Amino acid sequence: MRRGAAAFVLVFTGSLALFPRPARAQEGIFGGMQKGVETVFSTVSTTTTFASGAVTKTDTTNIYPALTLNLDALVYPNLRLNAGGVWELNRQSTRSLFGDTDSTITRNRPFFLLRSVNPVFSPGIGYFRREDRARTAGLSDVKLVNDEYAAYLGWNPAGGPLSDFQFLRTHTFDGDRAYQDVTKDFGSLNSNYDYKNLGAYYRGSYLNTDDQLRRSETRQVTHSGRVNYSSANFRRRLLWNATYNINHQDLRTLASGIGGEVALPLIAYAGLSAVSDLPTTTKLSQNALLIDGNLTAGAGVDLGLPAPAEDAQARNLGIDFLSPTEVNRLLVWVDRDLPVEVANSFSWDIYSSPDNVIWRREEGVLAAPFGPFENRFQIDFPAVSARYIKAVTRPLSVVVPESSRFPDILVTEVQAFMRRPAGEIDSRLTRTTHLVNTDVRLRLLDAPSVFYEGYYLYNGPDTAGASTDTLSNGVSMNHSFGRIYSVYARGAREQGSQPQGYRVATVTNATFTVAPVPTFRSTVLYTGQNEEVGGLPNSRRGLFVQNAGQPYRGVDVLFGFGWSSTRWESGEISRDRLVNASATIAPRQHVNLVFSFDDTTTERSGAFVGDPRSHLQRVYGALAVDPTRTLHLVLGGEVLAVTGRQTRTTLDFGTNWSPFPDGTLQFVFDYSEALRALEFGKDRSALAAVRWNVSRRSYIDVSYQRTKSEFVLLTTETRVFSVSIRFFI
Repeated sequence: MRRGAAAFVLVFTGSLALFPRPARAQEGIFGGMQKGVETVFSTVSTTTTFASGAVTKTDTTNIYPALTLNLDALVYPNLRLNAGGVWELNRQSTRSLFGDTDSTITRNRPFFLLRSVNPVFSPGIGYFRREDRARTAGLSDVKLVNDEYAAYLGWNPAGGPLSDFQFLRTHTFDGDRAYQDVTKDFGSLNSNYDYKNLGAYYRGSYLNTDDQLRRSETRQVTHSGRVNYSSANFRRRLLWNATYNINHQDLRTLASGIGGEVALPLIAYAGLSAVSDLPTTTKLSQNALLIDGNLTAGAGVDLGLPAPAEDAQARNLGIDFLSPTEVNRLLVWVDRDLPVEVANSFSWDIYSSPDNVIWRREEGVLAAPFGPFENRFQIDFPAVSARYIKAVTRPLSVVVPESSRFPDILVTEVQAFMRRPAGEIDSRLTRTTHLVNTDVRLRLLDAPSVFYEGYYLYNGPDTAGASTDTLSNGVSMNHSFGRIYSVYARGAREQGSQPQGYRVATVTNATFTVAPVPTFRSTVLYTGQNEEVGGLPNSRRGLFVQNAGQPYRGVDVLFGFGWSSTRWESGEISRDRLVNASATIAPRQHVNLVFSFDDTTTERSGAFVGDPRSHLQRVYGALAVDPTRTLHLVLGGEVLAVTGRQTRTTLDFGTNWSPFPDGTLQFVFDYSEALRALEFGKDRSALAAVRWNVSRRSYIDVSYQRTKSEFVLLTTETRVFSVSIRFFI
């Protein structure tokens, strides 16, 4: 402990040495280099009490200094240099019943990127090195390295296609080449061209993976193309859109050793996401950013620690394959590197669905491997064949040590794969899939507005040689009866082939809206679908009423209820009753009250497995008050009641006080409670912190956190004292 304290004093002194000073005259390209140092000193004490009365205690001291250098400058007209790196040291000392353990983790991240900023022709090269070394005194010394060499080329001629090419060679290995020695060559070409109503897109990629230890080498070549066209004719009475996609994959196994594995990428038609604690009945919304290929930009889903009064419901991340597809791996990418204790705190549940309405839980993954060198969770599970697949997890819990350092963990991408042992794959595997989608909308009448709506969709063949196609013919109508009443209705007949057999369906939905005054609106919605697939009937009907009003200025209220019934081909019948209400009340400028209530009852009959009746109620409320301009108070609570389980409640309280108007000094206190999904219990956390914002990017933060977690067989109590110092010049 004395050595840890001495090291902390040394690092603290070094941090103060980088305190911003008046800039001196500097010459050359290094004048704009940013220099920063961040130091975290923490002590963690964990006490575990078992049901038998036995008690264990573990004390851990962490010292975590990090140095950041970043240079971004024009070294020549139209030539930009970005170079620097991050150097981190994490020294950890642990004292427990089994003795004392000292370990050290070092991380080095040097890089440079030289690229032209010419808007027409922009070549570039780069080098990135990531090196992690973990040493435990007297036990182990493991070094893992990832070298990446990159070449880029952008070509954007006026009036021509926009094209980007990149080539990456990565070599990942441990110091002794005993556990990992993998080389990957990856090249890609993207080209996009638009001319009036016509659009064309091409993406080609090449991936060669050579695993020296497992004597396995595979080569994947992929070509993807898309052509789309849209037109409006007869004074926009006729709208027509058509899209054709083709994807060709060629996988060659050049060498097949023992233990090698090949992950075949799967084509995602749409990305899906939602925030809900009802994963079996929540319909996900489309989220194109989850499948756009950008691994660094956030897609609007945050896994970080929720602030008081923020929505802490489960995050649902899904993919639509358009037709049933076999999948057994999902990669969930995030925007930052995560320490082991944070990454391992996330548990994942896998759900599948044929229609994005009713979901079935397939598997639970307690902890998904994260990284190394890649900011993504690797979620492996037994193979599932479904059109829709999703992974569900809750945001970061308050009981995770130093969770306050991660208020934002943004999901950037979701990718699906089918992994197979390399020895089971033929020496060459090729697959070509086609996606054809065309739709027509023709206005038949102006008042009321009546439209003919038709579309044709083809997708296939899949890995088993099966394809899906659907032809739909429908009519829709919408009309407003003055200012108060409006109605919408649609009916369609769908027919086509599915892997399970021939499908025919009748789809109907209708909406009736009443708005007697500008501040009140009531909507009645009916949805229905009767279908038969391979001679087996399915049906689904639902009736919902939703009301929205503003009885007073600053008071917004939502209230709804509904019923739904689903009959499955297996003979199971499910009937659901739903009630929901929410309100946002702002009686004064600095007072805000939020309230929500959800009630769901499900009754099952026929051939089914499980309970015949389930009932869930959830009530949530939060009050936010700003007594003064520099004082913010938040109080929130939740009550959750589920059939067969004890009613559970949570309470959250937080305050933030800045004694000075500029906010450079902040005092924070937060008390939070969270429910555990699998075992009965509750997590309680209290946090007190002081933060001094020295400048826009520099601060000193001192915090003390105490958490208590209740499990069925044991209770753990953790105390964390942390000092964080960050200075940038």
